[in-house]
Amino acid sequence: MKKKIHCSIFCAFWIVYLELIYRIFIVGNFFSLNTLSVILFSMTWMAITALIVGLFNEKVNRIISYFILFFYTLITLAQIVYYNFYDSIFSFFSLTTGTGQVMQFWQMILEVIARIWYVFALTLVPLILYYIFNKKIFKFNKLRLKDILLNLVLLVFSLTMILVEVTYDNKGVYSLNRLIYKTHAPMLTINKTGLWSMQIIDLYRYIFGFEEEVEVSTVEETPEKVELEKEKEYNKIDIDFESLIEKESNSTVKNMHKYFSSVVPSEKNKYTGLFKDKNLIFITAEAFDTIAIDKDITPTLYKMANNSYIFTNYYQPLYPVSTSDGEYMNLISLIPKEGVWSFYKSSKISMPMGFGTMFKNEGYTSYGFHNHTYKYYDRHLSHPNIGLSYIGCGNGLEKKMNCKRWPNSDYEMIEATTDYYLNDEKPFATYYMTVSGHLNYNFYGNSMSARNKNKVKNLKYSDAIKAYYAAQIELDKAMELLLKKLEEKGVLDDTLIIMGPDHYPYGLTQKQMNEVSNIDRSNKFENYHTTLIMYNPSIEKTVIDKTISGLDLLPTIYNLYGIEFDSRLLMGRDIFSDSEHIVILSDRSWITEAGRYNSVTRKFTKTTEEEIDDDYIDRINSIVNNRFSMSALILDNNYYKKVGLK
Repeated sequence: MKKKIHCSIFCAFWIVYLELIYRIFIVGNFFSLNTLSVILFSMTWMAITALIVGLFNEKVNRIISYFILFFYTLITLAQIVYYNFYDSIFSFFSLTTGTGQVMQFWQMILEVIARIWYVFALTLVPLILYYIFNKKIFKFNKLRLKDILLNLVLLVFSLTMILVEVTYDNKGVYSLNRLIYKTHAPMLTINKTGLWSMQIIDLYRYIFGFEEEVEVSTVEETPEKVELEKEKEYNKIDIDFESLIEKESNSTVKNMHKYFSSVVPSEKNKYTGLFKDKNLIFITAEAFDTIAIDKDITPTLYKMANNSYIFTNYYQPLYPVSTSDGEYMNLISLIPKEGVWSFYKSSKISMPMGFGTMFKNEGYTSYGFHNHTYKYYDRHLSHPNIGLSYIGCGNGLEKKMNCKRWPNSDYEMIEATTDYYLNDEKPFATYYMTVSGHLNYNFYGNSMSARNKNKVKNLKYSDAIKAYYAAQIELDKAMELLLKKLEEKGVLDDTLIIMGPDHYPYGLTQKQMNEVSNIDRSNKFENYHTTLIMYNPSIEKTVIDKTISGLDLLPTIYNLYGIEFDSRLLMGRDIFSDSEHIVILSDRSWITEAGRYNSVTRKFTKTTEEEIDDDYIDRINSIVNNRFSMSALILDNNYYKKVGLK
């Protein structure tokens, strides 16, 4: 009779197998020392798993093995699917707050599974074979004492080697030591520890809390430079950081004071106050992208995108909470904190530099509108906290438009809302979050795609692209109506319209996007390369090729409108200033005028003829790390209130 293998061996190696699957198909960078590091961390879970499925009698061990293999596989596959949506992992906070919202996209989830069927096959086929043939191949008896001791030795050995690695890998902003103890950067941590170790770290931080440790660095620029140029004007408020530092007893807040005092504010420029006392309409457009702009299909969007200010290097990175994080970057100019809903969390702190508040302080009316459920992502808490008189479906908008479709109409939202601010004598700063462009991109589950189907039926593209265009046609019609309403009221020339996306249309595959895209969407960075509209008919056509992102919108708006603000306390930079601009991705990769840096592979691709050395890369990495840390700490410490902003 053939000797059977104990089930603990299969279960132990299964977790390594899943780690390697995740690394090959998600993280990449397989042929590196970090793969060995992941295997080392996996040894801990191998030993623990082997003990769990081998300490009881045969019946219990078999049941435990069934459950634990199913659990490991389910979580790993769920993380793989999630990454294909959001380029990140889901946190325990997401599990406890957003499961229902994710499940609304079940059709898209099935499409993702169909697209990466080979990953599911590699994972599920061995598991199914185990369930079918386990009794013939494996034994489930209680482990012998020597096998238990062997697993304990493996556990102690792996933990010891991990401790050694963590102790000695302590150089650089993203060293293993920093990632374990000081920095919350999930994808970078996964690259060095594996998925399961990162999830345990995330669980620990979710239960016990976590605050990034601040290491004050003056890599951005130093106050001495400002002193040398006193004749220039800067976008800053007189904050007595020296006094704040002296009086502060909390070491974290004290270090924050030191950091922000070291940041050079953006310089005022010829664009400062260009639109002072003029009107503003600021739009975050759902899944808007350059591919939505077509001279014949979406003529109004085409006109707006190709006149006034034209930005050739605008990026909108995708962060884990998708639309909400996109809004957060656009409206708050902070980097979303990993593992939480940042915009919701901001509703619990003072936000004196919030979009609506700043304009109301200037005598403006400031409404915010959204043509979907007004409580979605807790906007009913976050948006009033930044000073918006917020109206959506459920607290008033449903009385003025049909809110029972999915998705609802942007055109109908514009038609229903312009009277709120156009009939007021005050200047207005109005915010819209659209929804017509939302996935899924088909003609049976998307009411806007179905509504405009006849306008795209003859296009020589896939149905998904045609449905996407049909959905964006509703946005185009909304913009046409908005321009008409503004012109009829006689305020079009006195109104600046700014429109940027919340994220790229991840409801389309890269292959589908490449049908109509002028850039290769399979490129990690170019997938976020998109269009920013900044339109006013009286502005002469001006091309701006700076490398910028949604983080830069708020400081740019405040500078254009001559509003007093402190640019040091925001993570974006005024587009029209001479400040250094950095596009920051959710995994801490980045894009600058000089090139692109992949934080996982640690590869820098130069896009300039100038020589770029390691010092430059280290400096930008430090800046990016600082901005992640400070954005999180502003939320955690109610920092704006601590510096006396009102």
